[in-house]
Amino acid sequence: MLFLSAIFLLLLGASLGSFANMLIVRLKTGESVGGRSHCVSCKKPLKALHLLPVISWCYLRGKCAYCSRSIHWHYPAVEVLMAVFALIAFLRHVPVASPYQWGVIGFEIALSFCLVVIAVMDLRWKLIPMEFTVVSAMVLAAWRVLLGVPWLELIIGAIVISALLAAIVALSRATMMGEGDPVLGLLMGVVLGFPQALLGLLASFIVGGTAALALLMGGCVDRKTQVPFAPFLAIGTLIALWWGGPLEVIFRYALL
Repeated sequence: MLFLSAIFLLLLGASLGSFANMLIVRLKTGESVGGRSHCVSCKKPLKALHLLPVISWCYLRGKCAYCSRSIHWHYPAVEVLMAVFALIAFLRHVPVASPYQWGVIGFEIALSFCLVVIAVMDLRWKLIPMEFTVVSAMVLAAWRVLLGVPWLELIIGAIVISALLAAIVALSRATMMGEGDPVLGLLMGVVLGFPQALLGLLASFIVGGTAALALLMGGCVDRKTQVPFAPFLAIGTLIALWWGGPLEVIFRYALL
């Protein structure tokens, strides 16, 4: 039963990744979500065979079946990521013995979905979809409250994290991060609550700083290059959500 459940979650995650890919492109272009999937280059409608997560990309060798234009790497990457995130969310709560646990698993998968959409858009186009991020924050906050998390913790977390990021944007004149990052900080804060959101922000700075240093030393960027920060906020959020308890103990011990 555990094996079958894991396979189901993998397939569900990959399918959500396929939907996330469509949403990523249409949030950028302003297209309706309800239309048929099509090639972004030649605009021809795609068949069901072309929409199988990961498998279709491999079968087509990373190219459109009609115009042979390359399919961007984010398509298979997002599908694999969502499959992995869904599996992690499930395995973290094994054995699943109650509807409440399924509610927590569903929340973690939904959060992963939202973060992947936002992170990929910022990584590709340095663009954070404001309306999508705010709506996601509201839905996820309501979900957390239904799971029993005190609403005051969520509100304080949202205010503190978004205010800190807004201050960084203002003081750096948007050179260190973009104006959309405080909005994503709102989502981070309202999902993690206070004080766990501070741990998520710290993890974001550590991971982001390490990555930026590696890119700088590797010659991939220079000191004037603005590296998208949303992916690191997303990573920090998941780190705090999944391993916040042990990391908090480690940080407290280190500071004593």
